[in-house]
Amino acid sequence: MARDFETSQGEILQWVSDTIQVPVQDIELDKPLADMGIDSLDTVHLVSTVEAIIRRELPETVMQGIRTLDDILRIVGQQLALSQKVAPAPVTPPSA
Repeated sequence: MARDFETSQGEILQWVSDTIQVPVQDIELDKPLADMGIDSLDTVHLVSTVEAIIRRELPETVMQGIRTLDDILRIVGQQLALSQKVAPAPVTPPSA
């Protein structure tokens, strides 16, 4: 079953909150991860957590450019949107 963005966002923010020991409501989404106390090892764990939450593997190239939680949440939104797209119905040729 596909995840919705709000649920995924909440779970990601809760993980960050638990990791940096800051209440969710005090997390600044546009603050660089390093400035929040999230080091490179935490970032690896964060990516793994995000992949588990949205139930899909993220391309390494996509995750290399993340600097903030806004970046991560944007990627999550894009990935969830891709997973929820429905293939178009097949075209039936007209009968002769």
